[in-house]
Amino acid sequence: MSSLGMQMPGRQRVRPSGVNVYTGLMLGTVACLIGAIAFVLLAGMKVGPGSGVMSALTIHPEGREVRLESR
Repeated sequence: MSSLGMQMPGRQRVRPSGVNVYTGLMLGTVACLIGAIAFVLLAGMKVGPGSGVMSALTIHPEGREVRLESR
C-alpha cells in the first residue's frame, strides 16, 4: 500500500534525527573534561621537579614505589 502513497492509520511519523538536548549535554561534558585535563597538566608542570608534565611522579629503582615530590 505504501507504494501507492497510502498510509495505514495510527502509523507513527518518522522524524529525522538531529541535534537534541542530549547532544548538547554531551558536548558540554566533553568540553569540561578537556578543561579538567588541561588544568591537571598545567598543575603537574608547576609541581614537578623537571620540565615534563609527569615529572612529579618519580619511581625509586630499588623499591619500585611511586613518590610525589614538590619543589
